Formats: sequence, structure tokens, C-alpha cells
Amino acid sequence: MDQLTSKVTTEVLEKGTKQVKNNLQIPQKQITKIRYDKKAESEFFVDNSALAGFTGERILYMSVRELIENSLDSCEINHILPVIHLRLKQLDPLNDLWTISCKDNGVGIPSEKVPVAVCSFLTSGKYVEKQQRGLFGVGLKMIAAFSTKDTDHPLRVWSKSEEESEYYFDLRTDIGTNKPITLFKKNVKNDESQLEYETGFKVEAVLRAKLSPVTKNKIYDYISQTSIVNPYARITFETDDGKVTFKRRTEIMPNPSREVLPHPSDMDLKTLKKAILNFMNQKTTLQGILSNSFQKMSNDKAKEIISKAGLPVKPADKYDEHELIRVVNICKHTKFQSPNTDHLSPIGEKILTVGMTSEYSIILNKETANSGTQTQLSAKILKPALTAYSSRICVVTNRPTIVECGIAYGGEIQSFKLFRFANKIPLLYDEGSDVAREVISEVGINKMGISKKEVKEQYSHVETKSDRTVEYLPIHIFFHICSTKIPYKTAGKESIASEGDLKKYMKSCLSDLYRKVSAQIRRELKLKEDENKIRLYKHYIPFIVNAISESIKIDSKRLSNAFQNMAEKYVSGELTNITKQIFLNSDQNKNEQNFKKTSASNGEGGNKLSTFDTRTSNIKSSNKIKLTKAEVPRKATKK
Repeated sequence: MDQLTSKVTTEVLEKGTKQVKNNLQIPQKQITKIRYDKKAESEFFVDNSALAGFTGERILYMSVRELIENSLDSCEINHILPVIHLRLKQLDPLNDLWTISCKDNGVGIPSEKVPVAVCSFLTSGKYVEKQQRGLFGVGLKMIAAFSTKDTDHPLRVWSKSEEESEYYFDLRTDIGTNKPITLFKKNVKNDESQLEYETGFKVEAVLRAKLSPVTKNKIYDYISQTSIVNPYARITFETDDGKVTFKRRTEIMPNPSREVLPHPSDMDLKTLKKAILNFMNQKTTLQGILSNSFQKMSNDKAKEIISKAGLPVKPADKYDEHELIRVVNICKHTKFQSPNTDHLSPIGEKILTVGMTSEYSIILNKETANSGTQTQLSAKILKPALTAYSSRICVVTNRPTIVECGIAYGGEIQSFKLFRFANKIPLLYDEGSDVAREVISEVGINKMGISKKEVKEQYSHVETKSDRTVEYLPIHIFFHICSTKIPYKTAGKESIASEGDLKKYMKSCLSDLYRKVSAQIRRELKLKEDENKIRLYKHYIPFIVNAISESIKIDSKRLSNAFQNMAEKYVSGELTNITKQIFLNSDQNKNEQNFKKTSASNGEGGNKLSTFDTRTSNIKSSNKIKLTKAEVPRKATKK
């Protein structure tokens, strides 16, 4: 029995060992298959929200920015003076829920296009060759997607266009399919209307986001700077801290931008194919397509390019890619006229000057906050003593670009500040990497006719960590760049790259402005220098007066006033030489030259000194020598 048990046990152990050995064997190499899935546009942008700037604490900032930009674009299309009301309120502090709404008097959106225009990504009217604030047309879509993703609140929309009356929508975004979901739609009656103008648009969303004090200040700065570059707009901003209105300061609006044909130097295969598809139904030749689809392309020029490419005559849609590539390559090496600039919409000197002379800053009223009542936001106006404007036209990446630069100096401006704008929108982040910062560093203040030493001596009390001398001055510098395609460094549209001749023309503008304000700045520096002198004299005058009054027993108050009056006249230039003025008052009937001659000869008008005084005799002899030399003719002196 024991032997049998032992045998069975041995077999079991052997089988187990074999099994273990089999389990330890290296498995055969498996072939991995790659899956090719399609992701919806909305899902892509939500997963990669940093491409649109919607990251972390910037969600509310970007929402405010996108809504205001859309409102301004909607108004300027039809040259309507903008009236914008923006509201930002905290809905649920525990869950970080915020309600944001924006209402304007723009052209509105037709009701049948509202769901797609608001919720479907890559559906926009901004995908044309035109100067406009938006770049991707995804701002409002991101707000709708984030509202759907993080909350159970629908996106509420009111729209009124010229074609129809006001409509109301409850919308959500199907992130998986990039399609809108219309929960509710109705035609709004007059008593329920949210839009008081003939046309308009209003959107209200609930977002989950954190709002730090830094981001809050950025929102305030963005709205205040928007009022600078768009002084023709009336903007009301309402928060939990209160309400502030940026009044319209001018009714002059810049000419609206227009769509423009692409330049042939910027042609590629995609652009040429798109041009051919646009004329497919018209049976147009390639020569006609080139002359009608690109600016600065005449019929003769198009015929010349086709001839150089060696292409046969046939319908435009019959050319293959190799033949079209030859046309593109020839256009790349052909010299064309510079692109048009009349389709751009710069701010202009009058409008920018109005913005510079009324710079708004949002300030929290601390008195009402301490008293326990609701805090209020107020707008403080900073008025400079001097403003100047300059502009340049250049070409960046084959696109016309207008550079505008302005300076506001002195007055109520107390410190340096740089304002950056692109297509009439403020840029607040990434200032250190912006081309404007490079320009300020490279353009020296010697263009103003003053030295670094003068500035640092007179403005040494200014608290600045920068080693740039211009930042010691009470000066605001404004840069605005407008183009059909701004060379942004990032997708967040916060800093501009130095491409082409952009930096060169920006430096030229700034140098021009430095020369324009040089006289005022030198005058200011002279006044500060005089103030320092007066301050120094008034510091020592009491000691001098006390010493004199104790020795000769005169009224110290009258003596102090006399000294202070004399010091002020001397510093102001009214009294250039105190000793000379004293002598002139003693003998007003004699001029300075006669006085010198009389003193030198020890004659009339002076007290005769004792001949026994060796000091005075030396003085008399030296004066005689000088007088003799002065009377010798120039020719005799040379001989």
C-alpha cells in the first residue's frame, strides 16, 4: 500500500513538473494589428482643448474673449456701432459652476443655421481670405462642448436677424458625432424678447471652471484694453463684484475689412485645385481661372505662366497634378506686384488716439467693500500729456500687413506699459516672447535725443525690475498689427512671431514715435531736474538764514523768502547769474561791457582799493593784462 501510494505520488509530481515546464515556455510571437479609427471633430478639440487655448484656469478667460470677439465681428460686418453686455456670475461655488452670457446688437444668425453654427466644429463663415478677429471659428463651439461635457445645463441661445424675428434655442453638442442636439426651439414673442435692437444675438452657458485672482485680473484687463482699441463700442461688464460700463467715446468706425483673392506668390497645389473646382461648372480655361482667382494676375500674365509651363490647351479640370505643380513652381519664381492693402481695416490715427487718451482701468472700490455693502467696479480714465501715431505697410509671408504704433506720454500716466493688439484684439499672455518686446529692447532711447544716464537719474525712484531704460519713463506704447493671417506663435493667439520684415517695420514705427515725443520728454526731464535743484536749495536755505540772522540780527522770515525767491528765479532761468544781477541793479544806466572795463581799471563805478593790499594789486594787474590782450588786433596777435 505504501509502495502504491508512493508510485502514484511520484507520477503526480512528474506530471505537475511537466505542466510547470510547459507553462514556463516562451509563447510564440504575436502579430499586433493597428486600428484605424475616426474621431469626430468635436471630440478631437475637446480632447485637445489646448489648441484653442481652453486650458485650466483660462477657460473663463477664453470664453469671455471669444464671446466679445464674435460680438464685435458681428457688428462690424454691417458697420453697426457695437453695444455689448457681458455677464459673469458664480452659480455654484462648491462645484465651481459659472454662468456666462453675452448679448450684442450684431447681425444675428438665421434660425435654421443656429444649431450648426453654434455646436458643430469646423463650420464657420471665417474660413475665407479676410482680416477678422477669429482664427479657427471654434470659440463658441468650445463653450457649447464644455457646457455639455461638464454640466447638465443646456446652452441657451437667442437670435434675431434681418430675415426673421427672434428665436430661442436650448442646445447641446453630441461630442461623439459633432452634431448639434436641439432640445427646444420657439419663436419668441415681444413680451418675452431678450433682444431690444432690430438685430442681435445672445448666448448663455454654464461652465465648470476655477477663477483665480490672476485670471480675474486678466479678464478685467482684456475688457478694458478692448475698449481702448475699440472706443466706438459700448461695453457693459457685470460680475459678482459689481457692474461697469465702458462708454462709447467716438462714433467713428474703421472701414470694415473685405474678402480678398489670394496672392499668386502664395499659391500651392491645394489653392489651385480649389480655384479650378470653383469654376468647374463654367467650363473656364486655366488662363481664365488664374486671372479670376488670384490678385495681381492679368490675362497676359496668366498666359505667360501657362506658356512657360509648356501645357497644352485643354479644359482646366483635365490637367493632372504634375502639370499643375509646374504652374505652381513657375508662380513661386515669378515676380508679381505687391498685394493689395485696401481690403484691410486698420484702427487709424483718429480712433487709436481716442483710445490712448482715455485708457480705462477697472478698479475695485474698497470703501464700499469695507462698509459691508456690495462692491462696485469703476472705470478710471488716464489722460496723457502727449500722444503720437505712426504706421507702416509691409508684406509678411506674401500677405499684406499694416503695422500701427502709438505712444501716450506723461500726464496722468505714471509708469511704463506695453499694449499689444492683433486685428483689434488685446494680447495679454506670453508678452516676453512677443516680437513687440524684442522691438522695444532693440530700439534705443537715443532716438529721443536723451541719454540713459539722464533718464535713470531723473526717474530713479520708479520701481522697475527691468534694465531697459525706456521702462523708467511714464510712457505707454501701443502696437497693432492687422493682416489676413497674423503670424501667431501658438494656437492660443497670445504672441506674435518675428516673420519676414515685420520686426523691421515695427522698429521703424517706434523710432519715428521716439523722435516725435523727444522734445516733450526733454522738457519733462528739465523740469524734473529743476525740481531736484529747488528741493536741494530749500534744504540748505534754513541753515544759511539762521547763520546770517544770528550774526546781523535781521528778520529771518523775510530773509528766507528772499533766498527762496532768488533760488526759484535762478533755476527757472530768469536769473542766470546772481552776482551779475546784483551789480546790474546797482547801476542800471551802464551796460555790462562798461561795467567790466570800469572794474578792471579801478575807475568809475567801483570803490578804489588800497595800494598796500597785495591781493588787490595782483587782481588789478591781471585785469590789465586781460584787457590789453583783448584790445590787440587779431592780425597783430598772429604775427
